[in-house]
Amino acid sequence: MTGETLQNVAIVGAGVQGSMLAFRCALHGKQVALVDVDRQVLERAGGKIAGWLEERVSRGELSRTEAEAVRARIVAHDTLAEALADADIVIENVPEQLELKQAVWAQIDALAPEKTLLTTNSSSLRSSEIGAGVGRKDKTFNLNFMTPTEDDMVEVMWNDRTSAATREAALAFLESIRNIAIVTRREIKGFSLNRVWRAVKKECLRLWAEGYIDPHDLDRAFMLEWRTGYGPFGLMDKVGLDVVRDIELSYYRESGDESDLPPRALEEMVERGDLGEKSGRGFYEYPDPAYLRPGWLRGEGREEEG
Repeated sequence: MTGETLQNVAIVGAGVQGSMLAFRCALHGKQVALVDVDRQVLERAGGKIAGWLEERVSRGELSRTEAEAVRARIVAHDTLAEALADADIVIENVPEQLELKQAVWAQIDALAPEKTLLTTNSSSLRSSEIGAGVGRKDKTFNLNFMTPTEDDMVEVMWNDRTSAATREAALAFLESIRNIAIVTRREIKGFSLNRVWRAVKKECLRLWAEGYIDPHDLDRAFMLEWRTGYGPFGLMDKVGLDVVRDIELSYYRESGDESDLPPRALEEMVERGDLGEKSGRGFYEYPDPAYLRPGWLRGEGREEEG
């Protein structure tokens, strides 16, 4: 099986990443089965996908007919059995909790056809850990997408059991949905680029939580110096602060080093429901975060930030 023949994509988890991945895969011609246990999450995903398609129609990137065809290639399901029936590849996107992912992978392994490749969109958990109990170990590997609606880069990581055929098919599949694969050749917690980002994120959180700097000012510095569209705190809002918290906890559970614990200030934001873009408030307020305002990058409106 090659990437070109991996046409039927099952995406398990329709939240932030799942909805973006469904959109990207369908945009590039794949048939997508999008499944979530929460019907409201599926409905929200459908609304977001419709919005992204409308943006592309308004920019002239898609015709109305093409947009409708993309939307028709995405079918929502609320049971795994239906979603996996014809799957060539499954991309799992459930929360960053090892026991939960292991339980979901066990269900997928039992229900999916023998041919089906199985991967996780996890930035901190290894596929060998998640798939310790599955039978198709040769068909497993890790992916780490950034913002699939916007970014072409994706990190890929093999485990010791990933077969050569799976590696070839996975890379061809990513190329077919116009991703650029950055390969970590053997397992390490957090991939390669993502480990660098994690070190930046950890230090940014510490500087904010201990009162050294305002998050908006640190984002300004980052954006000015590296010419990015948003800074570390803006990116954490995009990821979801509950996901950021869970990732930090996963590093702590592995290291036992208390410096790896998420700061209490982040925990308090999560407890309040300030999760970033998906909740409307995090380090910024949405849908119009301050970093998009004219003049913000030059420090205008700093007084209003408190």
